[in-house]
Amino acid sequence: MFSPASIAVDRTSPVPLYYQVAQQLEQAIEVGELAPGIRLDNEIDLAARLGVSRPTMRPTCVWAESRSPFTRKRLTARASSSSERVASVDAAR
Repeated sequence: MFSPASIAVDRTSPVPLYYQVAQQLEQAIEVGELAPGIRLDNEIDLAARLGVSRPTMRPTCVWAESRSPFTRKRLTARASSSSERVASVDAAR
C-alpha cells in the first residue's frame, strides 16, 4: 500500500524537488502501489509529510495530473472540515 513516507527527496540533487516527488508518484501508479480511485492528502498535508513547501507541492500535482491519471478536486466545506485539494488516481487509465 502507498504511503507518502515512501517518497524520498534529495535536496542535494540538481533535479527539482517537485519533479522528484512527481516521478515517484508516477512510479507508484505504474507498480500498483496507488490503486485507481485512491485519495491522497491535500497539497498542504503532503508537503508537510514530505518536508517540502506548498509552492513545491503545487507544481508536483499539476505535473502529475498532466502526465498521469491524476485528477484534482476541491472539496467543499460540506465534504470536509476545510476546503482542500486532493489528488486521486482516475480509474480510466
